[in-house]
Amino acid sequence: MKNPDIVKEKLQESIHNLGEATRNKDWTTLDALDSEARQAIEDALESGSAPSEEVKRLLEDLQTLYQEMISACQLERDHIQEQLMASKRRQEAIDSYQQSDKSRG
Repeated sequence: MKNPDIVKEKLQESIHNLGEATRNKDWTTLDALDSEARQAIEDALESGSAPSEEVKRLLEDLQTLYQEMISACQLERDHIQEQLMASKRRQEAIDSYQQSDKSRG
């Protein structure tokens, strides 16, 4: 059986660290922290008895944070996709200009 105080501490730490990484858009760290958070969740749920109210609240907070993380990742993905499309349009314009310049020369 896991020590309830350690379980709460790990959940709180996971919430804090995941929130920081999300705010900083540190996707690499976020990936590593996800594994730690999943382990903290497993520890909280494997005690054999029902989690305390505080642990339930922390798990709910973690769930809310994960939803926020997913939204942030989707926004970042959309932003990168827009940048890639703009870059592709610029490259196509450059290629077109170069082709027309060659045909004149």
